[in-house]
Amino acid sequence: MNETTPAHAHEEVTHAHDGDEGIIVCYRHPDTETALRCNRCGKPICAKCAELTDVGYRCPDCVREQQDKFYTGGSLDYVIAVVVAVPLSLIAGAVFTFIIGAFGFFSWIISFLAGPAIGGLIAEAVRRAVGRRRSRHLSTVVAACFVLGVAPFLLLTLISGNIYGLIAPGILLFTGVSAILYRLR
Repeated sequence: MNETTPAHAHEEVTHAHDGDEGIIVCYRHPDTETALRCNRCGKPICAKCAELTDVGYRCPDCVREQQDKFYTGGSLDYVIAVVVAVPLSLIAGAVFTFIIGAFGFFSWIISFLAGPAIGGLIAEAVRRAVGRRRSRHLSTVVAACFVLGVAPFLLLTLISGNIYGLIAPGILLFTGVSAILYRLR
C-alpha cells in the first residue's frame, strides 16, 4: 500500500514462495493461501472465513457490520431482560416442581406440552418489555436467567432425594431454554 491509498482501504497480505510472485493469503489466517475475495470490501478470505450471502461471498467483518444494522437494543435492554425473566422463571420452576411434578406419570406429558409454551411466554414478555428491540445476546441472557430461575428447584428436589421429582422441572428446563433461544434469535 502506498501513501496515497485511502485510510479505509484494506492492507493486502502477500508472501512470495519459491519464486511465486505475490501469493494472496487470508487476512484472518495468514498461513492459508486463497484466491477468494470478499465481494464487498475486497479482502482476501479463505474458505473457512467466507460466508455465502445472497449476493456472493463476504468476509466475517462485512457480515457482522451488516447484521449490526438490525440490532437496535442497548445495554439497558439486558438489565430489563434480567428483571423480567428471573421472576417469571422462578414462578415457572416452582409450578413445575410442586404442582405439575405431583401428577406422577402425567407430569411428563404436561411438561413436554407446557414447557415450550412457558419458555415462549417468557421470551415474549421480555420482547415486549424491551420494546421489541433486538440485541445480539438477548436470547442467551434470557436463557441463562431461565436456567438460574429453575436450577434452585432442581437442587431442592435433588437434595430432598426425590429423583422422580426432577423430571418435570428437567423437561421444563430443556424445552423452555430451546423455546427461548428460538423465539429471541
